Amino acid sequence: METGIRADRVPDAGGVCGAERLARRLDGGTAGGFTFLLSSVEPLRTRTGWARIDLAVRDRTGRRSIEPVVTGIVSAGGRGVKPWVECRLSGSVEMEGGAWLDAYRSGLVAAALKLLADCIAPGGHLMVDYESRGHDETLAALARRVPPAATLLGALMVDAGFIGGFKDWYFAEGGHEGPRKLQAEKPPDAKAARAALGRRCEELREFLGRPIQAEPARRQIIVNARRRAARLLSRLEATPAPRR
Repeated sequence: METGIRADRVPDAGGVCGAERLARRLDGGTAGGFTFLLSSVEPLRTRTGWARIDLAVRDRTGRRSIEPVVTGIVSAGGRGVKPWVECRLSGSVEMEGGAWLDAYRSGLVAAALKLLADCIAPGGHLMVDYESRGHDETLAALARRVPPAATLLGALMVDAGFIGGFKDWYFAEGGHEGPRKLQAEKPPDAKAARAALGRRCEELREFLGRPIQAEPARRQIIVNARRRAARLLSRLEATPAPRR
């Protein structure tokens, strides 16, 4: 398996914490035709069981990103808390040779979310910063009361399996939350998954039933969100209810 991390950056198995072990599972992972490379993993000295990570990417042509496409914090959980990841996904990425990759149109954002989802157990959650470069449409949509699941980023989080516990961290509540971000959970069991599925469908129906009230310059953002909501609602309504 191709790796992007130097062997001397990660302790031997005996000294690896759960977060670092979880981060290692991301190294060399593939999704959507992209290969993700763990270029850095560092345990946080101030938080036991947390690790800071950087993920670069190699595309289908073999070009590697000049900068990380995912930066964030990984926790393996513990004491009743399930694993979680808080991260920033680049909306546009500079690749070797000077080319720029649109992370949404190329499928890179969807691929990164799928990779992270595969490493987060049911009951765990994902938080994604939407103030960083390339997430303007999500930022504008949330500011206009579009449900998180109908935004460009939120719909992809749902597709990756994060359908429960949506929260828009628009205002810092304790002063340490950092940039605005979307949070969503992988339901811990079938009962929670059924309830989450019902809530997402209810939110989308309510949104689609609203009249479009937006200034002309921003009207297209609402139109795009409604189209996305209609497609997502159709998929979710056709999804069999989890039984286990």
